[in-house]
Amino acid sequence: MASLYLIRHGEIDANVQQRWHGSTDSELNPNGVSQAARMGEYVNEKYPDISIIYSSPLKRTLETADALSRVANTELVCHSGLREFGIGKLEDAPYLALLEDHRFFDAIEENHNYRPSGGESVNQVRDRMLSAAQEIRDRHTGEHVALVSHGAAIAILLSQLFNGIPFPFSGYHMSNTGVTLINWDFEPELISFDETLHLA
Repeated sequence: MASLYLIRHGEIDANVQQRWHGSTDSELNPNGVSQAARMGEYVNEKYPDISIIYSSPLKRTLETADALSRVANTELVCHSGLREFGIGKLEDAPYLALLEDHRFFDAIEENHNYRPSGGESVNQVRDRMLSAAQEIRDRHTGEHVALVSHGAAIAILLSQLFNGIPFPFSGYHMSNTGVTLINWDFEPELISFDETLHLA
């Protein structure tokens, strides 16, 4: 068994503006930097046994992971499988436009293999997130491991693990720097979801 701590990155301007940044490589805003620092202190105090941190290669996740790595003095490794759901030509669109103008959410509900030009499908995100999580679990049996990733990517993974389908994934929406713990042996067990005491 491995214990996996799934952590969403800190706040970026696009989160505040309600715009979709998937493959768009945004940096944390000042509030996000503060959130990441508080998350690092919280996780290091509550879960001091984390042996290694894996992060999506995007700036916002690396900045968030680094805040934990520095306080915990723990190795940080990039893993491309943990990157966000990229939506190609629809990147940076407001959520309302994705819903009403582009009918993006209708399209991915009707066909989990639908992918905007230059983007990914829900099934592709599920496959790489599941592969990454399983690879990390198998590599670190008996260890406590942090995975710093993104809102949609984590939600798709959790929906697949606990609902058996990658969409809809809105039931697993995590807060910026929220922490979710899974114990994963033969079957994953959800221990806690979206811990945010450090943001109180």
